[in-house]
Amino acid sequence: MHLLFSLPPYNHTDCIVCTYIFHSTDMEVEVEVISSETIKPSSPTPPHLRHYHLSFLDQIAPPVFMPLLLFFPHSTATSTAATTTTSFTQLHKSNNLKTSLSQTLTKFYPLAGRLVNNLHIDCSDAGIPYTEAQAHCQLSDLISDPTSSGSNKFLPCELGDTGDIPMAVRVNFFECGGVVVSMAVSHKVADAFSSVFFVNSWAAAGRGRDFDVPDPRLDGAELFPPRDMGGFNPSTGMMKDPIVTNRFLCFSWEFITF
Repeated sequence: MHLLFSLPPYNHTDCIVCTYIFHSTDMEVEVEVISSETIKPSSPTPPHLRHYHLSFLDQIAPPVFMPLLLFFPHSTATSTAATTTTSFTQLHKSNNLKTSLSQTLTKFYPLAGRLVNNLHIDCSDAGIPYTEAQAHCQLSDLISDPTSSGSNKFLPCELGDTGDIPMAVRVNFFECGGVVVSMAVSHKVADAFSSVFFVNSWAAAGRGRDFDVPDPRLDGAELFPPRDMGGFNPSTGMMKDPIVTNRFLCFSWEFITF
């Protein structure tokens, strides 16, 4: 499902830093998972949309996760020395992220389904795995070295075979008040362009302005009809050699209004 859509107007306030990580060396930092749940679409998917057929391009795509991390420093405008206020702020951020994610999944309903036999997605609203973690370090420790591959500690899952899950999300909270939102999206479901479009939609929903971003066009199978792929294994030739390439894109810090 390489989503097809009209490119939304570019908004430089959508994120501060995003990075694709392709290496797996760990950084010496303790990250503790504090909660785990499943986020489902806020509205049920209609029965006539239950089966989303993969396009031919989806069928031949490798079954691997594409990682994306978004970095948000703590805003000095909202900082406070009171522990109770800081805890409330983290809870408020968590609730807003989960609520807006659920709303966004209603538009991108295949992401909340399950892949079936390299043929289609069962859009059953099964939901996406969502975890929250506490990083026992400062956000600056992570972003001070742009060549570091330790960012993989903050991903929601391993990046190997995706199984039947199209997407997973993790939200990492740092001692300084900063946040790293990480996503892993199956390459059989979306490409990088589609993933960024999803992030823009999620950000708009978090600001209460989901109308700022157009709805996705989920018609890839109409343009690239699926084929009989009997005997074809999309995992053939896949290698797990470490690659040390990172890409950072820097924008304004205002991504979501908490």
